[in-house]
Amino acid sequence: MESSTEFIDRMAKVLVFGSEGSLMQSVIPKLLAAGHEVIGFDNLFRYGERRESAKKLDYRYFNTDLSEPYDDDMRAFIRDADYIIQAAARIFGVGGFNQFEADILSYDVNIQHNLLTSIVEEFKFQSRPKPHVIYISSSMVYETCPTPDGGVGENDVEHYPAPRTAYGLSKYVGERMLKHYTKQYGIPYTIWRPFNIITPHEPADKNDIGVSHVFADFIENIVVRKMNPLPIIGDGEQIRCFTWIEDVASGIADNLGHHNTLNQTYNLGNTEAWSMKDLARMIYFAAQYEGVISKDAPPLEFVTVKEFLNDVRIRIPNCDKAHMLLNWKAKKKTVESVNECVKHLLTNQA
Repeated sequence: MESSTEFIDRMAKVLVFGSEGSLMQSVIPKLLAAGHEVIGFDNLFRYGERRESAKKLDYRYFNTDLSEPYDDDMRAFIRDADYIIQAAARIFGVGGFNQFEADILSYDVNIQHNLLTSIVEEFKFQSRPKPHVIYISSSMVYETCPTPDGGVGENDVEHYPAPRTAYGLSKYVGERMLKHYTKQYGIPYTIWRPFNIITPHEPADKNDIGVSHVFADFIENIVVRKMNPLPIIGDGEQIRCFTWIEDVASGIADNLGHHNTLNQTYNLGNTEAWSMKDLARMIYFAAQYEGVISKDAPPLEFVTVKEFLNDVRIRIPNCDKAHMLLNWKAKKKTVESVNECVKHLLTNQA
């Protein structure tokens, strides 16, 4: 089997599943800048349309439901690919995890099954190497893992029960499927586990808190709606680490073909730990600094409107492996990410 390291010095053909999502929209420009050919596939489930910025990028795009069996055209793309980034998923905040459980589990596992079985079938009689599958997993695979001092490491998943939420389980099963197909059929892989991402490009679901990710909900309700008290899920003391989207995208795009990623799993995250209330106050202070909330306004208060038993209390990554073997480390601090997102929102509202 040809090693992925042999792709480093030449242009690669990269299929991107879930190409129109926020993370892949930060990954794709980096792949194009490195000279790779990109072909994107997405069914536009979440927002129903492509971003205007995506239409300006030089890659082919196909509106495709990847949970359905592949047609001949799709199989031809698989046969010709060097890398396949599998980032397609039904992604929500904790409220969405609990609202759309059946859809999440069936859809996400179907995508992984279709991809891996198609590679096996299409490469039975091929002399060229199988495409390297890059799976975008999630920190939700650590759902049942306690967080030790220094954060959860990549191997901790092996020692605790499978996740309880449908989304966490879908990623857990997706990882296991990939590893077993590698063992049986020799499909090269890399698994990336991003922790909570901060992006200015995810809109909030204005009708239901928790369907979107917490940052999108908070910035909408604090900066746009100016809600005080702020509606929150649970007590607001849940701990997360928030990572700037471009830092995560660089980890994925810059290490395409790196020999240390072959059949390996990596955490990608910022190790600064903040509570939900800390994050909300950061956004509130940024809005005050930008003048959209008065500096004389009363302190931000909170009101619990929902609670979920499966809302993880603390999730902090150990990213030593990515730092030591790939020289990757999150660069932007959480407060810098928050300030940039608030400025972006205000600029695009004007």
